[in-house]
Amino acid sequence: MHNPLKSSLLLLATAFVLVFAACKKDSETTPAADQATIAQAKEALTSQQLILSSFHIAQRGAENANGLVGGKVEERSDSCGNVSVVPPDLFVFPKVVTVDFGSGCTDADGKFKAGRVVMTVGAFWELNSTIVVAYDNYSEDGVKVEGQFIFTNLSTANAAILRIDAQNIKLTDPNNYTFAFSGNQTYTQTAGHPSWWDWHDDVYHVTGSIFSTLTNGETVNWLIQTPLVKANACAYVSKGTGILDINGLPVKVDYGNGTCDNKGTYTINGQVYPFTM
Repeated sequence: MHNPLKSSLLLLATAFVLVFAACKKDSETTPAADQATIAQAKEALTSQQLILSSFHIAQRGAENANGLVGGKVEERSDSCGNVSVVPPDLFVFPKVVTVDFGSGCTDADGKFKAGRVVMTVGAFWELNSTIVVAYDNYSEDGVKVEGQFIFTNLSTANAAILRIDAQNIKLTDPNNYTFAFSGNQTYTQTAGHPSWWDWHDDVYHVTGSIFSTLTNGETVNWLIQTPLVKANACAYVSKGTGILDINGLPVKVDYGNGTCDNKGTYTINGQVYPFTM
């Protein structure tokens, strides 16, 4: 006699075995050398993610320091942390802008941030003025951040252009492993400039390079090949490519086709592997 329940369970069990076998096969067919390279690539790209995070925070600092929040520019409702500005006088610069994340909160980019980011903000509408971003007992997702970023205004009449210098950045994870990097990148605004009061529609192209020292002491150079596309309305890089030079092995990084998501791919010796930002 045909037993529908028994047949269903048999089909389910068969499907489970097939899926398990496929997953196991994928893991087994990834060469050990590639697995190690993927781990190094993921660690190296932490530098790019931290620069994006600091850029978001520096924008908040500039808007608050220049008295734009509460005027034409709205405070970023998708951001956590409390902002203070000293001195409060609109016409006195430089100002010290502090974003205090307290014991921790999840920011717009999905990172859990704790501690304080302290910025010294110049008259940022002036050419060559700067924002210096430093950290006070600050961490992202449990990783302590030290060092400083310097943002320099190189804007033209048609677009905002910012150069970002990463100086002696050091990350320390809960197991006391350290990761360090330095480098410089340029953010060039490609959309949203006419509506300067609305940060939601701003889009930037990112170029430049980063030199990193991994937790195991090995060094990696990250060079952007086609500009990374970063929209303020998206928490992630949505497009662009670059090369990670890991011990002389070129690893291509592709951030996708412009869709706002946290997906990308590594290409190692012609083999493509997906990754999540």
